[in-house]
Amino acid sequence: MATLFKVSSVLLIICTAGLFVQCSSSEKNWGITQLINLQHLDYLNEHVEIDGTFMIISHIYSEHPDYQWVEAEGEGIACVDDVARSVLVYLKHYELIGDNKSLEKAKRALNFVMYMEEDGEFFNFIHKDHTINVKGRTSQKSFSFWAVRGLRALCHGYRVFNTIDVLFADSLRTHIERTFVPLRSFLKNHGKYSSVAGIQIPDWLVSEGGDATSEVVLALLDYWSIHPDPRVEEMIRMFAQALVEYQLGRFDRFPYGAHLSWKNYWHAWGNGQVQALARAGRIFGEREWMASAQTEADNFYIHLISENFLHSFEVSIQGESKIDRFPQISYGIRPMVSGLIELYETTGDDKYAKLAGLVASWLRGNNPARREMYCPETGRGYDGINSPSEINLNSGAESTLEALMILLTIVNNPVAEKYYHYGFLETINGFRIYGSPEGERVAVGKDRLGKKIGIFKGDVLNNLRILE
Repeated sequence: MATLFKVSSVLLIICTAGLFVQCSSSEKNWGITQLINLQHLDYLNEHVEIDGTFMIISHIYSEHPDYQWVEAEGEGIACVDDVARSVLVYLKHYELIGDNKSLEKAKRALNFVMYMEEDGEFFNFIHKDHTINVKGRTSQKSFSFWAVRGLRALCHGYRVFNTIDVLFADSLRTHIERTFVPLRSFLKNHGKYSSVAGIQIPDWLVSEGGDATSEVVLALLDYWSIHPDPRVEEMIRMFAQALVEYQLGRFDRFPYGAHLSWKNYWHAWGNGQVQALARAGRIFGEREWMASAQTEADNFYIHLISENFLHSFEVSIQGESKIDRFPQISYGIRPMVSGLIELYETTGDDKYAKLAGLVASWLRGNNPARREMYCPETGRGYDGINSPSEINLNSGAESTLEALMILLTIVNNPVAEKYYHYGFLETINGFRIYGSPEGERVAVGKDRLGKKIGIFKGDVLNNLRILE
């Protein structure tokens, strides 16, 4: 969970550089499939029986150097927020590779998600004795972000199990439809707006967040694909429109078309608006939604890459007010990769697949610390980059799951796979230059007039030094 990001075991890279010698598989130019290792995830996920039902729980923290399980003090040992991620990873692994063991693990994880739902809302954490934490700050029953993530897992499970296990799918559907009550309560504010720092904010966003709303749109799209209820389509349309209206800036004005996260705040983690709008726009033929997704990817994403990624910022109608570069975490990178691949599937434009591969390569060292944040030999995703000189070598559920999802998102895209293996070389006049193992060089940034943004090579790349 990003809100419980631990820093107690942050270690200087200079003191731990030797650890990374054994995790240099990306330098061997392995295929993405060879990099996907569920070993650490399986270690974090414990098989339990609660009230006579077999479930899987995901232990939230795993700390360097021995990587034993560590609970979240005052909260518990496992939560919906992470188990729901496990569902998505195992289902994706099953869909891509056909691993029936992953399908069964997804089913048991879904049992836990259903167990934590009550009246359409969700508790989040369980204690060591497997009782539900009903009072914790990030566990009380509500329709907060963990509920959104739980709904996403249920809907994806419903889509997959509908053709495999109808009875189980029916159980999922029952829990899904209970959430429509709190979802419709948000939509009672449709057409109303608030203002923060001069920015107009739609009042019908889920839990006041663009990030949470994007997860709901993605969840409901999965549900609608199997059960095309007009009432669900109406909810999707209203939430998608809120996302479109919660976008700020343009190609030449900060924040360059970013979809904000909450109030006047943008953060990298969980911002799935590009993916949600690209997919919803494609399914319902809404060009405005697709254009909104492209605006962010074509402008703000390029800005993020040129800045070597950011953690968060606040913004006012006058412009930027505060920018934080760190910590950087896999959960901040994965939404970009998912959005870019979704745009590739929506538009057919290779530039989005190329960018997806380059962004994903944050895992293999194209990041401020210049260190791998995922170890293929162990399957560990490291917990974050705190500065160019220090990283967090802990490997909790969130970081491991998000790292795996990055790889699973690009695994069947030859263009993204190719660009994943490009390495960062240098920065020239604001352009970030990457090179392939074969020696090809590409630049990511704005063109000479500062208007068009994308990936450049050839004459433009050769002339960059003239612009300095």
